[in-house]
Amino acid sequence: MRRNAKSLVFIVVLVAAAAMSLAFKNVELGGFQRGSDTFLGLSLGLDLQGGSHLVYEAQSVVDEYTDQERTPTKEDMESLQKIILRRVNASGLGEPIIQILGEDRLLIQLPGVTDPGRAKALIGETARLVFKHRKINVPKDLKVEGVVADDDVLELRASSYPPELYERFTAINNNSTNEIPAIDDMPPVMLMTLSKESSARFDEVLNRLNVPSLIDDQLVINNRLEVSLDGIHSLKYEIPGVYVQKLSSGSKYAIEFPAGPLGTSDSSAEVNTESEAAAILGDSPKIGFVEIQGRVDEDFGLSGENLSRAYASLHATSDQPIINIEFDGLGTRIFAEKTTEIAGSPTDLIAIFLDDKELIAPTVTQPITSGTGIIQGRDFTLDRARDISLLLEGGRLPLPIELIQERDVDAILGADSLKKSALAGIIGLLLVFLFMILYYRVPGVIASIALLIYAVLVLAIFKLLPVTLTLSGVAAAILSIGMAVDANVLIFERLKDELRNGRTLNSAITIGFDRAWPAIRDSNVSTLITCAILFYFANQLGTTIVQGFAVTLAIGVVISMFSAVVVSKTMLRLVAATAISKYLGIFVPTGSRDLPQSG
Repeated sequence: MRRNAKSLVFIVVLVAAAAMSLAFKNVELGGFQRGSDTFLGLSLGLDLQGGSHLVYEAQSVVDEYTDQERTPTKEDMESLQKIILRRVNASGLGEPIIQILGEDRLLIQLPGVTDPGRAKALIGETARLVFKHRKINVPKDLKVEGVVADDDVLELRASSYPPELYERFTAINNNSTNEIPAIDDMPPVMLMTLSKESSARFDEVLNRLNVPSLIDDQLVINNRLEVSLDGIHSLKYEIPGVYVQKLSSGSKYAIEFPAGPLGTSDSSAEVNTESEAAAILGDSPKIGFVEIQGRVDEDFGLSGENLSRAYASLHATSDQPIINIEFDGLGTRIFAEKTTEIAGSPTDLIAIFLDDKELIAPTVTQPITSGTGIIQGRDFTLDRARDISLLLEGGRLPLPIELIQERDVDAILGADSLKKSALAGIIGLLLVFLFMILYYRVPGVIASIALLIYAVLVLAIFKLLPVTLTLSGVAAAILSIGMAVDANVLIFERLKDELRNGRTLNSAITIGFDRAWPAIRDSNVSTLITCAILFYFANQLGTTIVQGFAVTLAIGVVISMFSAVVVSKTMLRLVAATAISKYLGIFVPTGSRDLPQSG
């Protein structure tokens, strides 16, 4: 009796733990996390939950050494499959189904994915991380560079505002609410004529100066021109490139004077008329230019290829998402040399780019020699930081891929399939209960209770492992119910035979289970061997649906043996210890006519 009590306590505790795991959709114990927002928190496949169905085609590439086109090989496709599987698994997007189709296509199914854009970015991108040395306000003397030397300036004189420039000015400001001044009220300019060769070089500088760039989501022009004028007065001032306009006639340029008082000995001097401009220039003025480059980004040999590890976390002080990076030996040495060189300089930064998009450009306050660092981004969320970490650490895709088919599987269809599958399982259980109770009577009731316990344990194991359930997996689970009943039938038939032979109920239960066990063991082991064979070949062929069927059926078979041999046996022994044990007729399907009467 004590042995039965221990077994009963074990069964009760086990069933209670399984029921608790199913009662809450999400289970969290320390670092252990399971569950989702689906039915009972189970991991459901694409056919039950809905999600994204994507088909990619691998593209041919040109070999950089032989210049020959190389088509995707079997090894390429297998490598592609493994990299994408690792990325998706680590991202938490869902339990993916990834299969190679033919020679150059990859099928990817992502159950329950609510953000297909994120999934496609994670699958198809190869993150390219580059570190650059950014220099701020870098001067470039155009005279030293041979762009505009003294001999290149053929003429430099004062002039009223040219009509050609006035037409451009009015065209640009035509829609402005401000009143456009008359041409006579426009400020004077310097007219500079360059040689033909110097003009072509100077045009390249102006084009470079006038290209706007995006800083903090605002268009700004970083670069500018420093003008040095040596006439009667010496002037040095900075102007944007747009303040230097090339005229259509020859190689002439109109250069604006600075607004307001000039930086001369006479601080009140201003240039408002052509005569005032001529007085500033004198008879033999000289002019020089320095291109002030707002920022210059230079490679220094450090890229994502030098990373040994990348992972997302939260910043210790700001609590903002960051990416922690660790360099390999070469990367550590390069990073240490550069940060030692520029440490403490306010005009030298380390700009970090991901796929040509700037993430952050911090200054370096002290040398970083440990080979570790962090990356921050203005648009970082924890999910984005994780995705970037995966792209950086996951390596390059072995060959480019192109999305050729995309389909969203409606979650409504999945929910309908799940509802019908659950209904089929409930009806199957009820029919089994009805048959077992009507035919086997008390043992049938016990078998029904054991089947309920079986169902709870199987669902809990599916959730906690976790096992991704598809329609085929549900079919396997229902099939294993029949195997659980089969074990009970063998046991109850042996029990009936022992009772007919005059055994007591307790003795009949023990001997019946012992004699039924070899048949139960052999039949279930043969099924498990079949499951192992199915799983192996499905794994080789990439048929994940068959794999899921094999795993689900194997779990069901193991739990069915436990429910029949342990649960049913324990409950039968407990019933045998009660007063109803003297009515042997209710323990066999044929009544009591063939049984010896109990005293």
